[in-house]
Amino acid sequence: VSFRPMEVGSKKPVGRFRQVVEVASAKRRDPRFDSLSGKLDNDLFEKSYSFLKDYQADEMKKLKELIKKERDPDMKDKLQNQLSRMIDRQATEAAQKRRQEIKRDHKRKEKELVLKGKNPFFLKKSDQKKLELIDKFKHLSESPKALARAMEKRRKRNSAKEKTKILGGPKRRRLD
Repeated sequence: VSFRPMEVGSKKPVGRFRQVVEVASAKRRDPRFDSLSGKLDNDLFEKSYSFLKDYQADEMKKLKELIKKERDPDMKDKLQNQLSRMIDRQATEAAQKRRQEIKRDHKRKEKELVLKGKNPFFLKKSDQKKLELIDKFKHLSESPKALARAMEKRRKRNSAKEKTKILGGPKRRRLD
């Protein structure tokens, strides 16, 4: 018994429905990832779509009213989840904006120093995180309750880290 492929002559006609020559299909391009669209300018994007923040604030107000009026606990829970997602998204955007502001501020100061003749200095990730932390606590110090909550969270996290260091970390399951 032979397992080699069957030989077929070149004179045999091609089937009616089989394409012999591949037709070049139009390739679809996503403008978000296409280089022809140019680079993303976050500042311009913010200015162009600033009206969305007003819509979002209005939507959050309506959601809060709906939650107050809603009687069905399942529906109320869904609405509450949606509202909390929106609040989280806003907090994330605000934190990211503060981070960008810190970077922008550092770059501006460095440019001034370079113009004066100093060597350029680029922040390490750890230094960047320290600056972010300082900025975060500056913002938190405006409201004492938020500061106390953040400090308590930080204390708990650090104590949990200490416990894992002392106990040798989480135990792994043995696969026998």
